[in-house]
Amino acid sequence: MPKRTFWLVTGAALGAGSSLWAERRVRRTVHQAAARLQPDALVAEVGRSARQVAVGAADRLREAVTSGREEKQRREEELWAELAARGDGSNVGPGVGPGVGQGVGQGVGPGVGQGVSVGTAASQPGHRQGPS
Repeated sequence: MPKRTFWLVTGAALGAGSSLWAERRVRRTVHQAAARLQPDALVAEVGRSARQVAVGAADRLREAVTSGREEKQRREEELWAELAARGDGSNVGPGVGPGVGQGVGQGVGPGVGQGVSVGTAASQPGHRQGPS
């Protein structure tokens, strides 16, 4: 009979102890959930989430702009190479386009190819330097 009494007491003690542990655990979880659902905690969580979304969007936008610039540069170089291959060997390259120097569009617009120089204000006729 002592064996049965021992196991009965042991089972009752373990049952009571595990019930108390489970109750504390549930109570702690409920308190933590309630603390997370307080208005101040919700505002802080929404703020954190909004910052993460904004940072992510800004990074994606930066990457898109960088990618666009690189692609534009690559395509521009490709187009200039095509134009140079098709052209008659005249002055073609980046920075030289219609209405600039020799090549396509020569003489288009005022002052193009006419040797007009732009100097400082001091080199212009009628300009006075300092009080006279």
